[in-house]
Amino acid sequence: MAFTLQDLGENIRDLRKSRISKLKPDKPMMQKELAERSGIPASSLCNIENGKYKNPTWEILNKIALGLDCDVSDFFISIQAEVSPSRIALNEMIEMIIKERLDSILKDEQIK
Repeated sequence: MAFTLQDLGENIRDLRKSRISKLKPDKPMMQKELAERSGIPASSLCNIENGKYKNPTWEILNKIALGLDCDVSDFFISIQAEVSPSRIALNEMIEMIIKERLDSILKDEQIK
């Protein structure tokens, strides 16, 4: 699966939200705060986070990285959602049922 501008924007947004705001210490960093720290217009940051900024330059990405105190390469790392243990157990159970059913069908076919 190809990495898209939407993926880039989501990663930047996730990184921003993982940072504590200096303006509101109990809250994640706001877009406006990151835009000011990065020296870019808030509208540009909004469009980048929404995957609508068609050609973000390395200069802009570097400014955002400086504002987030991270490296530009962090924007391109796929962030995998954590899967709950119950979801893992459900998936394993479904796979086991499907395997048992397939084995049963194949066994019935061999008897014929």
